[in-house]
Amino acid sequence: MAAGRDLSTMTVTLAFKARLAFVVFAALGLVGGVRASVVCENGYEDPVNVAYVRSRKVAEASGIVSSVANEGILWTHEDSGKHSRLYAISLLSDPPGEIVARVDLDEYTDRHEQSPDFEDIALSRCPHREGYCLWAGDIGDNCARLQSNGQPWSRDCGGRFYLMAVPEPRIEDHGGYEKLDAEDVFEVEVEYPDTGEYPDIPMDSEAMVVSPDGSKAWLIEKRHGLHWDYHHTPARIYETSQNLTSVPSRAKIPLRLVNTIYNPNGWKITGADLHPTGEEMIVRTGDDGGSYAYAFDKPFDFSTIRFEEKVASNVLHQPQPEAVAYDFTNVEGQQVGRAIWHISEQGEGNQPLEYVRCKTSGYQVRGTYRTGELP
Repeated sequence: MAAGRDLSTMTVTLAFKARLAFVVFAALGLVGGVRASVVCENGYEDPVNVAYVRSRKVAEASGIVSSVANEGILWTHEDSGKHSRLYAISLLSDPPGEIVARVDLDEYTDRHEQSPDFEDIALSRCPHREGYCLWAGDIGDNCARLQSNGQPWSRDCGGRFYLMAVPEPRIEDHGGYEKLDAEDVFEVEVEYPDTGEYPDIPMDSEAMVVSPDGSKAWLIEKRHGLHWDYHHTPARIYETSQNLTSVPSRAKIPLRLVNTIYNPNGWKITGADLHPTGEEMIVRTGDDGGSYAYAFDKPFDFSTIRFEEKVASNVLHQPQPEAVAYDFTNVEGQQVGRAIWHISEQGEGNQPLEYVRCKTSGYQVRGTYRTGELP
């Protein structure tokens, strides 16, 4: 919604525990399909395609995030080797799915030594000014990717990684196409510890999440099966070691290892989104893996993260699934903060926008927040 619009209070269920039946079935190895999550206690419906991106401008959509300030807007970006741009997809255009704005980042990425490899996008309050920022994660590095033998493809990668907080523009015209240059971008270069020995070596990541106040970011490893045992392959999680709201733009920030998680059901992690309550993170996985929920015993504390359950299967066989986001578009009021968006990195454009609705019957309200603002 546009800035200054009256905000309507939307209720959101935030159940801490999955149902006992799920725990029993999981222990017996009988879990299939989708289950409940912390923010959706009754479980999810199967994914449906609700619209298509009406353009080939985004040939390889590698990330997706829902706007909070702009009603009906999803933001996405392309993978490595493409333009350094963010694209606004409107769900209120006629037909829905039109790209209505782009934000160019060339002025900022051109000063880096290497071409950007944007792998994920997030949204938070800006760390350096008022308003909301879109975070573009230049975090990919195929050279550093660990192979099945546990060793990196090369030890001479020399990759450099950047997190860029781009002030989100106001979107008012859902029938046009606005070209914008990014302004007042905050960026930090992040650096992995590198002792030459695992786990303190750089990694390849395609999943980034940011705290809603913009103070901290986390990167999750895209990890191929260790010795071909995908189910017992640890994926590292690194976090920024300093408060991003108190460092200058263009600072270099060390990353620190905070935890490892197993690839869910053996599928490598290709995208993620953190719920603004800090009580749940959703991850997207490659191929036919689907989407999975992780819960936190302490909000935003990744040392307490634990696997919850599978929340969406890839029943539509989305090719190259690499992007996932909680829904804050307000296109379906009861789904705000509950439903999930997917988009494919299929490489041709015109991708379907996949929507996963939360089953809304029988809710017990535990907390509230407003559309148009994060809690």
